[in-house]
Amino acid sequence: MPDPSRLYRRVTESNVPTRVIAHLSVVTLVVAASFAGFSSTGGHDGAGPSTDRSFLPLISSVRGAAAPTQELTATTYDVDAMIEEQATLLDRGTSAGRPNEPMPTPVPVDPDATPLPAPNGASVGTVNVGVPSTRTARPAATGALVWPVPGGTISQYYHAGHLALDIAAPYGSQIVAAQSGTVTWAGWRNNGGGYVIQIDHGNGMQTVYNHLSSVWVRAGQYVGAGQGIGAIGMTGLATGPHCHFEVIVNGFIDNPLRYF
Repeated sequence: MPDPSRLYRRVTESNVPTRVIAHLSVVTLVVAASFAGFSSTGGHDGAGPSTDRSFLPLISSVRGAAAPTQELTATTYDVDAMIEEQATLLDRGTSAGRPNEPMPTPVPVDPDATPLPAPNGASVGTVNVGVPSTRTARPAATGALVWPVPGGTISQYYHAGHLALDIAAPYGSQIVAAQSGTVTWAGWRNNGGGYVIQIDHGNGMQTVYNHLSSVWVRAGQYVGAGQGIGAIGMTGLATGPHCHFEVIVNGFIDNPLRYF
């Protein structure tokens, strides 16, 4: 193998002209490369010497830093005026709809309208609609009610989502009139109540009995308080045998427990 020390001696012991030529070649290459880079980055329009110095990013940054700073301006807001404007836009006391727009005309209810047919040909009761009277002209409901399902227990109380009492009892148990009055409906209703009986007591109060398995009275019949009118069932929308018992006072559904 060649001796490495001899290779180093050849480089270090070479004559002076050879080393000078080598150094000059390296310097020439470096200068040529630098000049080529500067020429490619400088702009020139062909009419004269280039004045663009974008190839010097450091100088450009310094020039930008030396530019005058934009003056900051302050903005003020009238908070009270803004709150008042929003309160005007959100005024819940104003009526809905376009201004100066006439109110829609109410559609009258046809008292001779035929109710929807009952399933499987079951008989449907009739409703005495007549001419509606004003609520102020009707007398207040008076008198206590009789418990409509003897021996029945409350399975669901009156609340905002259930405007009635659910009174559970064995299937076929007797339902009685909670107060004397005239039957205004006795038959099927397509509102989920199944077989329904409604009684007008003539004192501003009406009672409604839903989900019956059988109906023992007819529309227009007068019944006394405690008289049997039907049987417990689960017709319509019901999950078990019970009576969905409603009390209507002067046109409003009220809590039945207030009248026992």
